[in-house]
Amino acid sequence: MMRALIFAAGAAAGFVAGTRAGRETYDKLLGRSNELWHNPAVQEKVIPAVQDKVTEAAGVVKEKAPHLQETVGGLAEKVTHRGGPGQHSSTGSGSATSESTPATDEPTRPPASPGDQPRPPE
Repeated sequence: MMRALIFAAGAAAGFVAGTRAGRETYDKLLGRSNELWHNPAVQEKVIPAVQDKVTEAAGVVKEKAPHLQETVGGLAEKVTHRGGPGQHSSTGSGSATSESTPATDEPTRPPASPGDQPRPPE
């Protein structure tokens, strides 16, 4: 049943894309596809199939969630403990260096490269 629906959808799309029949043919085809989709017999087949796939996906998510949590937690730990010049770890003593906190109320700017023109104060 599912293969037939996929085939019909592909054939319809190919027909519309491959011909120059115009809007009238497209509207006819769209109307027929809506009638087919809203047919109770089709819905009786589609709804249980979708529910089965949702249940299956939920099981996979529940199964993979603890491993994903461990992986993300490990990566977050690595990023938190990584530090370079002028940076400090969040697990440090809590005091910030003068490089990380501006001494004035002026916004911080990236260092100028040799070709940059000086910017006027804002």
